[in-house]
Amino acid sequence: MKNRIKYISAFLLALFMWGCEKDVTLNLPQPPSQICVEGHMEPGQLGWLYLSHNFAFFGTTSISSIIANEVIDGATITVNDGVTTDTMIALIPQLGYYETKTMVGVTGRTYNLTIKAEGQTLTATTSILPAVPLDSAWFQVQSGMDTLGYLWAILHDPPAPGNCYRWLVKRIGTDEPDTTFIPPFESAFSDAFINGQKFEFYYDRGRFPGSKATDDTDAERGYFKKGETCVIELCAISYSAYQFYNEYYYQLNNVGNPFGSPVPVQGNINGGLGIWCGYGTFYDTVYCR
Repeated sequence: MKNRIKYISAFLLALFMWGCEKDVTLNLPQPPSQICVEGHMEPGQLGWLYLSHNFAFFGTTSISSIIANEVIDGATITVNDGVTTDTMIALIPQLGYYETKTMVGVTGRTYNLTIKAEGQTLTATTSILPAVPLDSAWFQVQSGMDTLGYLWAILHDPPAPGNCYRWLVKRIGTDEPDTTFIPPFESAFSDAFINGQKFEFYYDRGRFPGSKATDDTDAERGYFKKGETCVIELCAISYSAYQFYNEYYYQLNNVGNPFGSPVPVQGNINGGLGIWCGYGTFYDTVYCR
């Protein structure tokens, strides 16, 4: 009898809750329009950046609408390294992609960025830190797989605290475009727990949205495989850049999570959003065998 009463009570409660359902329309405020920047300087390479607008987190968007409405063309962008000043050119205007004309990165230099666009002025500063080399790197087949695995490495972190890194990889002749280094998820890390230590770690394979790798099947997604030639780019980055990428990946991880709390991704762009980042780069080539 007690069980029957319990079940009837549960049914009536569910019926009551169902009867109280109501469609609710939330009028979410639109964010103010801001200019977004993602730019880098690294040794021996031309400086580059993407320039666009932000858009609403809960809004609808597409590649075509981003290109039509969010990309910013016609900006005046200058970079000063304490010796010379170079003006960036819009290399791919439809994507908001800019490059310096002649200025390449030099380790130890500081790069001051000034952007003038749509009546606004944005500024940022970054430096290229000395590279930290990997002790070794190799490919290892994952347990239970025949040819698929991850890239492993050993890094000896310098004794001074506060070192931060970003890991990227390109597969020669496989990823498109072939010049692009692709970061995996949560590619940035700090020495908060490994300061001054030698440690072993691995990463899976990253993938850009909409990338057209020649063999990017669902079964192989996230893995490297035997026969590939991979170039690792380990970048020494500032703590502010690490914070930016760490918060960026945190937000990606929260997408669709009802318990996740949105937190602004803090960059170093004065007057806008995003990051102007110096990469102290070390390269290593791994033949996946």
